[in-house]
Amino acid sequence: MDNSIQESLLVPEELSNVDLKTRIWTESKMIWKIAFPAMVARVTSFGMIVVTQAFLGHIGKLELAAYALLQSFIVRFINGILVGSFSLHACLFYCFELYGIIENN
Repeated sequence: MDNSIQESLLVPEELSNVDLKTRIWTESKMIWKIAFPAMVARVTSFGMIVVTQAFLGHIGKLELAAYALLQSFIVRFINGILVGSFSLHACLFYCFELYGIIENN
């Protein structure tokens, strides 16, 4: 990477002369490569929870209540960890970005 001002960092060379429809389609394909596996994992996880609750509902009311209580705590705990780690990474990113801005000035 030569530090020239003319170099475009956001738009690749091969997409700079293409119409808007093609650029949107290319960007959409790149986003779906990441989003689709995440969506499939989320749907199958939810499906697994529903099927497990259905089977435990046939065993007994006490087992169903115990599983529902445990599952709600586990899901909230894991979501808390995910949101917390995302917040930590976002904070570190902005702190390092700010540090880089201060160092370059």
